[in-house]
Amino acid sequence: WDGGYCIAGLLGHGDAFVLRDPSGIRPAFYYADDEIIVVASEAPLIQSVFTVRSENVHPIPPGQALCIKRSGTWSLERILEPLAFKQCSFERIYFSRGNDAQIYREREQLGRLLLKPLLKTLEKLDRSLADTVLSFIPNTSELAFNGLAKEAQDHLDRQKEAVFQHIAGMSGPVTDEESLAKLRMALSGQVRVEKVIHKDAKIRTFIQEDSSREHLTMHAYDVHYGTIRRDQDCVVAFDDSIVRGNTLKNAILRTIDKMGPTHIVVVSSCPQIRYPDVYGIDMAKLGDLAAFKAAISLLKERNMTHVIEDVYRKCKAELKVPLKGGKIVNHVKRIYEPFTPEEISARIAQDVRPFDCKAHIEIIYQTVEDLHKALPEHQGDWYFSGDYPTVGGAKVCCRAFALWMEGSSQRCYGVNSAISMARFRKPVLVLGSGGREHALATALSKSLDVSCVYCAPGNGGIGAPGASDGDLGTAPLVQKSLEIKAPLFEEVVNFCKQENVHLVVVGPERMLADGLADVLQSHDIPIFGPGKSAAEIESSKVFAKAFMQRHSIPTAEHRSFEGKESLQEALDYIESAPHDVVVKASGLAAGKGVIVPQSREEAKQAVRDFLEKRTMGSAGEQIVLEQRLQGYECSVLALTDGERIAVLPPAQDHKRAFDGDEGPNTGGMGAFAPTPTVDDGLMHRIKQEVLRPAVDGLRAEGRKFVGCLFAGLMITADGPMVIEFNCRFGDPETQAVLPLLDCDLYEVLASCVQGQLSEDAVKVMPNTSSVSVVMASSGYPGSYDSGHVISGLERARCVPGVCVYHAGTTATASSMPTTNGLNGTMPGMNRLTRRNSFREKSQTIVSSGGRVLAVTAVGKGLPEARERAYVAVRSIHFSGSFYRRDIANMSQASEVMGRSASSPATYLSAGVDLSMEQAISTSIRPLMQKTLREGCEEDGGPHGLAGLCSISMLNYKEPTLVSSTNAVGTKLKIAMVMECFDTVGADLVALCANDIAARGAEPQLLMANFSAPKLDAHQVVSVNQGIAEACTEAGCMLLGSKTAEMPGIFTASGFDVTGFAVGVAERSSPLPHRDRMCSGDVIIGLPSSGLHSNGFSLLRSSAEAAGVKYRAAAPFDPTRTLGEVLLTPSRIYSKPVVALARAGKLKGAAPIASGGLKQGIPRILPQELKAHLKAEKWELPAVFRWIAWKFGIPCHEMVATFNCGIGMTLVVAADDVPSVLKSLREHHEEPVVIGQLSPRSEGDDHLFVEGAENCWLTLQELGVSMPFAHVLSSLQDKDLVKRTRICVIGGSAASTPLRGLLDAQEVAAFPAEVVSVVAVEEGCKLMKQATAAGVHVGCFHEGPNFVASLEAELEKTQAEFVVVLDDIDVAMLGDNFCTRWEGKLLVVRASLTRQLIGSEPARAALQQGVCITGCTVYQHVPGAARSPIVTQKSTQVAADDTPSSLHSRIVHECESEAVPEAVRLVVTGKWQRHRKIVAATSGADAKAAGAPPAVVGAIDSCLSRCMKGDAARYDQRGVSADKGDVHAAIKNMDKGLFPNAFCKVVPDTMSGDESQAIVMHADGAGTKSSLAYMYWK
Repeated sequence: WDGGYCIAGLLGHGDAFVLRDPSGIRPAFYYADDEIIVVASEAPLIQSVFTVRSENVHPIPPGQALCIKRSGTWSLERILEPLAFKQCSFERIYFSRGNDAQIYREREQLGRLLLKPLLKTLEKLDRSLADTVLSFIPNTSELAFNGLAKEAQDHLDRQKEAVFQHIAGMSGPVTDEESLAKLRMALSGQVRVEKVIHKDAKIRTFIQEDSSREHLTMHAYDVHYGTIRRDQDCVVAFDDSIVRGNTLKNAILRTIDKMGPTHIVVVSSCPQIRYPDVYGIDMAKLGDLAAFKAAISLLKERNMTHVIEDVYRKCKAELKVPLKGGKIVNHVKRIYEPFTPEEISARIAQDVRPFDCKAHIEIIYQTVEDLHKALPEHQGDWYFSGDYPTVGGAKVCCRAFALWMEGSSQRCYGVNSAISMARFRKPVLVLGSGGREHALATALSKSLDVSCVYCAPGNGGIGAPGASDGDLGTAPLVQKSLEIKAPLFEEVVNFCKQENVHLVVVGPERMLADGLADVLQSHDIPIFGPGKSAAEIESSKVFAKAFMQRHSIPTAEHRSFEGKESLQEALDYIESAPHDVVVKASGLAAGKGVIVPQSREEAKQAVRDFLEKRTMGSAGEQIVLEQRLQGYECSVLALTDGERIAVLPPAQDHKRAFDGDEGPNTGGMGAFAPTPTVDDGLMHRIKQEVLRPAVDGLRAEGRKFVGCLFAGLMITADGPMVIEFNCRFGDPETQAVLPLLDCDLYEVLASCVQGQLSEDAVKVMPNTSSVSVVMASSGYPGSYDSGHVISGLERARCVPGVCVYHAGTTATASSMPTTNGLNGTMPGMNRLTRRNSFREKSQTIVSSGGRVLAVTAVGKGLPEARERAYVAVRSIHFSGSFYRRDIANMSQASEVMGRSASSPATYLSAGVDLSMEQAISTSIRPLMQKTLREGCEEDGGPHGLAGLCSISMLNYKEPTLVSSTNAVGTKLKIAMVMECFDTVGADLVALCANDIAARGAEPQLLMANFSAPKLDAHQVVSVNQGIAEACTEAGCMLLGSKTAEMPGIFTASGFDVTGFAVGVAERSSPLPHRDRMCSGDVIIGLPSSGLHSNGFSLLRSSAEAAGVKYRAAAPFDPTRTLGEVLLTPSRIYSKPVVALARAGKLKGAAPIASGGLKQGIPRILPQELKAHLKAEKWELPAVFRWIAWKFGIPCHEMVATFNCGIGMTLVVAADDVPSVLKSLREHHEEPVVIGQLSPRSEGDDHLFVEGAENCWLTLQELGVSMPFAHVLSSLQDKDLVKRTRICVIGGSAASTPLRGLLDAQEVAAFPAEVVSVVAVEEGCKLMKQATAAGVHVGCFHEGPNFVASLEAELEKTQAEFVVVLDDIDVAMLGDNFCTRWEGKLLVVRASLTRQLIGSEPARAALQQGVCITGCTVYQHVPGAARSPIVTQKSTQVAADDTPSSLHSRIVHECESEAVPEAVRLVVTGKWQRHRKIVAATSGADAKAAGAPPAVVGAIDSCLSRCMKGDAARYDQRGVSADKGDVHAAIKNMDKGLFPNAFCKVVPDTMSGDESQAIVMHADGAGTKSSLAYMYWK
C-alpha cells in the first residue's frame, strides 16, 4: 500500500493484528497487560478508559504490526521497512484530543508563536492590544488560543517591566507627562479576552457532505452581545485552520460584523492548506481549498495563465509515470511559487469577505517553520508544503489538479462507490465482433477514465473469465446485442444515450461507409471514426486512386473501369500494359476484393468475374487495374483529429493463407510490429509524403477525417507507395500494435474526437516487439466448420507476454459450479487458505468463424516475441484448426514446426518443445528471485538450472550439509482432478524441509524438477508458485526449477514433481541423539493440516471403489469440497524445530510422512525403546474419522498409513517440556504432549497407540464423532429428522443418476436414503453402482411376475418411496401399482417436453434439431392427462452429440441434480404444501395450507378484484399491476426460487398455470436499492 494507514484485522482462528504504515503517518497507540491488549488512535483515550499512566501507553512503530495470538501472547513484528518518519501534523492540530499532556503543550505553543505576526498586523492597522478583543472560534482552537492569550499577557508584562525599570533609573520623582502616561498605560494594560463567538456543539459541519454543509454553517454560529464596543474595537478571531473559507464567509465573519467592530483579524494556528490530503482527512478536492483558489486568482490577475496550462500538461504526464519508479514530481507547487505567503493570505481575506461586511478583514496564518517548532515530532506537513511522504501522495495531488482543470468534482483518491464511479468514469462502446475489436476493448479498458467497455456484438472472449486479464482497476468488458442497422442506427443511438456513452470506437469499415459517424455526431455522441464522405477513401478504390493523384500521394500506376460495357477495354489494357496488374473491386468486399493474378489470363478471368459475372456484386461494378509493385509490404496506422497525426508502430501482416505466402488471400493470418523494414528516416518520409497529404487533402475537400487512417504500403526501391487506404484500424495489425503502447488509448482517441490531439501522444514501450498469429478454422477463407470446443486458453495465457484475442468465438454456458474454500484453523494457514480456493470453468468457448483467435505475444525483440506466440499457439486446441508457421520469419524461409514425410526429424517433432521450456523458465524466474537469501544466488543462465551457496556466510563454526530428496506421490492425481496445482508445490517443500529440520539442520536451498509427457505452462507455473511461497515460509531459496518433457513415460495427463533440498547444521549436533534417549522422555506432537502427502494410494483406491467424488461437498465439512480438504498443503515445521535444536532442547524429531505414525516415530528411536502414545491426548481430525468410517479402515491400519493429525513429533527430556512448549507457542504452534518413551521388550512393536479404538471411532449414537449424521442434528429442519426409505427402479442404460442420490444422502440434512435398487438386467451399470455402495440389489426380468416380485422387494426392504429412472417405462408397473403408490412415486424422463418422451428421447432430440434438452421429474398420476412436474434441469445440445453422449450428459448434468432435489421436495412435504397454496381459492384455504400472511392477503385481494391474466399474476404476489412494486414481489416469492441469481427462469407454480413460466431479472443500483423485473412467458 502507498499511503497512511492503520489496518486492524481479526482472523477466523482467533489471531488479531494492527499494522501501522511505514511512514508513521497515522497514529496508533497500544497498552498491554496480563488481561487486556488495547489499540487506539489516541493515547488519552486508553489512559482514561483503562486508568493507566501515560508512560505505559506506547506507539506502534512505523511499519510494524502488533500481532496478538489467540493464546494471549503478543509481539511487535516488522512487516514493512520503515520510511522517513512523517507523522501527520494537521491531524495533531485538528483531530487529536487535547487532554493529552504533550498535545496540550504543543497547541499552546502554536498560539504563542502567532502573537508576533498579530502585533505586526495590529501595528499596520494602527491598533493596539488595548482596543483589541481576543476571541476564538469553538471548539478545537481553544487550547491554541489560550497560548496566544498567555503570550499576549506575557508581552504586556514585559512592557510593564521595561517601564518600571525606566522609572527606577530616574533620579527623582516622575513629573514629566510622557513618563506619567507610560506609567498609567503600564498599570492599566491587560489582555482583553472575550468569548465573542458561540457555536452549537451538536452541529458538526466539517464532516457533512457538500450539499448540506453550507446550509448548516449558517445556523451553527452566533455571538455573545455586549462583548465588543461598536465602532471602537478590533476583533481577533482565532481558529485552528482555514481550509475552504466557506464557513468564514457565510457564517463567522457575517456574525461578528453584526457587532460593529472596526477590524476583524482571523488567525489560523496552522499554515495555509495548499494541497489535498490523501491519507485520511476529507480534503480531497484541490478546488475547494481557499489558498489554491487565491493563487489561481492571482495568476489570472497577473496574466500568468500559462503557468496553469503548463502545470496541467505536466500533471497529466506525471499520472502516466508508474509508482514503482519511486519518483513522482508534485508539479502543483508551481502554482504558488510566484507569490509570498502574505500575498496569498491577503487574497484569501479578499475572497472570504462577505459583500455586505463593513469591517476590514485581515487573515494571519502560522508559518511552516513555526509549525515545526511547536510540533518537532510531527514533520508531516504535506498539506502546507506539498512534500508528500510517499510517491502516491504526489501522484494523487497531480490527479487532483487535472480533475480540477477538467471540471470534475471527483475525489482525487480513495475507493469510490459504484455510484460515484459511474458518475466520473466513462463508459465506452466498441462496435464489431473480431479480434481487432477485442484488442481495442482490452486496451481501452486499461484507462483510469473508463468505467466499462461495451462491445456490440462482441464475441466469446468479451467478458469471458480470464479472457482479458488486467491489472486491478481495469474496466470490465461487457458484450451487448445491438441491431446495427443503417441508415438510422436507432438501437446504437438509443443505447449510447441510455448508458451515457462517452466514446464510440468503430471497428468494421462497413458501418463507417454507411454513415454511422454522421448519425452519432448529429446526436452529439462522440465517435472515433470518419464520416461517410471521408470513409470513401476505403469504400471506393476508384475515389481513393483519383484522390491520391490529385494530392500527389505516391501510388502504383492504374486505370479504372466501370460496368460490363467497359469489359473489353479492361481486357485490352491488361494485354497492352507493360507491367503485371492487380485486379481490385472498388467497393467493400470484406477483404476478398483483391486478386493478385499469376498470369495475364488469370487477370482477365478476374475482370470477367467482376464486371460480367458480378461475383462481387455491387462492390465489383467498378474495378481498378493497377501495377503490381515489388518490395516489402507494411501497414502504418495513423490516429488523427483531422489536422494532426499520431502514428502507431509500423506493422507487417501476412495475407496469404499458407506458409511461404502460398494459397488464397485472407483477411490476414498474422502480423508483427514494429517491422524492421521501416526505420526512422523511412517513417519520416511516410508521414510527409503519404499521411499528411492525405489528412490535409481530405480536410481541404470538405471530408475532414477523424479516426484511424490505415495506409497499406509497399516499400519499393523508389520509396513508399500506397497500395490502399483504409478508414479504420487494421485486422490483424491492431492486435500486434496495441500491446506495444505505453499510453492511455482512451485519452488519445478522445483527444482526436475533441480536436486536441498531440502529435507525440502515442508512447511505445522501448525495445519491445509484438507478434500476432491467427488460428483459423479448417477451410478458411472458403467454407469452414465451426462449433468446435476450444481448450488450452488458460495455458496459453500463462506464457509470459501473451494475450489471446478472440475473433470467431462464442461462449456457451456450462453447469459447473464455483466453490471457494474457507479459512483453515491451524497456525500458518494464511499460506494454506489461498490455495484452497478452486474456480471451475463457468463457460465453454467454441469456434464460430473463419479466423478464430489472434494469439499475440510481446517480447524483447522479434525472436522472443515470436517464440512466445508460437508456444502459446501450441497450447491451444480445437478441431480442424490451422495457422501459419512463418509469421514474423523475416527470412521468409518456411519454418518447420511439425514433422512431415519430407521434413527432417526435429526435437519438436519427437514431442519435446524447447520453446515451451524456455517460456516456462522465464515465468518461473521472478518466483525464484523472491526467495533469495543471504549466501545463495542462482547461477544457471536463462534456464535456472544451478546456483551457488556460500556456506561461509551462514555463520556456522563447523557446517555439515544435510540433504533430502522427495516426491509428492499420488496426491498429484487428486490435484489433476481438481485442476489445482500450487498446493502440491508446497507439499514438495514441506517434505524436504521437514526432513532436513528433523536432523537439526536449517534448510538453505531447494531445486525442483517437473516432468510430464507434454508441458503445460499453467500446471508448471502453478506448481512453482506453491514451491516459491513455501520456500519463503521455510526460509530456504528456490535455487533452480527444471522442466522435462518426456513423451511416452507418463499417461497423457500425468506428471511428476521431485525436489532436492540441502540444509546446514553444526557438525556437533545433528539429530537424532539416540544415545541420550531414555525411558520417560516425552513425545510432543505438532498438529498437521490434514493428510499432508501420505496415504493417498490407499485413499484413492478406496474412494474409486466407493464412487466418491472429489468435487462434491466434503461429508464432514459441507462448506468445502472433498478435493479441497485433501489438497490442503502440508505444514512446514522447520523454523520451530531448528530453534529448539539450536537451543539443545531436542533429542529427536520425526516428520510423519510415508508409513504414518507407525514407521515415522520408530525411525529415530534406539532399539531398546518404544513410543507409547495415548490417543486421548489429541483429537483425530474429521477427515481421518470419515476415512476410517467410510472405507472401513481399522485403527492399526490408520496408524500405519496416515499421520492421524500429527505432522511432526519431538522427543524431549521431561524437565525441558515447559520451555519447549513455550518456545513452540512463540513460533505460533499448538503443541500437544501425546506420549512418552518406555522400555521395549524383544518382539514388541516400536510404537503403541493406547485407546485409539475408543477415542477415535466413537459409536454413532453418541453423536460426537464425524461424519455420522447425528452430529448435524441440531442444524436440521424439524421435518427432516427421519429419513424416508427409497427404492430405485432402473434398466440397462450405461448412465444412471443413482450416484447423485447416494452423494446427496451423505449430507446429514438430506431427508431420504436409498435402501433398495431393482434392476431389470443382470450386470447393468445400476446394479454395479448399488453393489459398490452396499445397497441391497434385486434383479427381476420384465414379465407377468415383475410387479409381484417388486412388491415383495419393497416389503422386504421396508421401502416407503419409489423412484423410476428414465430407462424404465412406467407402464410396465401397471395402474394398480401406481394408484397404490400415488404421491410416493417419482418418474424420471430424459426430456423437457412431452413431445420427446419415448423410448429414446435423446435420439428424438437430435432428430428434431433441438438446441436445449434435459430431464423432467414428475409425480405419476394414473389416468391423468398431465402429471404434475416436480423439477426440471436443462443442458445444451452440442453439434457433435450422439444419442449416447447426449443421454450421458443429461444423466450427469441434469438427472444427478434433479432427482435428489425432487426427492427432497416431495418427502419433506414442501412441494405438496406449495401446490395447495397455489391452488387455494381463498385466503383461508391458503392459510390452512401454511401460506405466509402476505400471500394470504394477496389471494383475497386478487379474488376481490376478480383480476385475470397478467394483472392477476402480479396481484397474487402482492404487486400492483400498475406500479409494479417489485420489492413486495421479492418478499412474497419462495426464497428457493431466487438464490442470488442474476437471471432465472422458474415454473409459474404460484398461479397454478403450468403453461406459464416466470423470468426474473434482478440488478443492484448502487448501495441504496435493488431493482427486479418479472415477466411472464
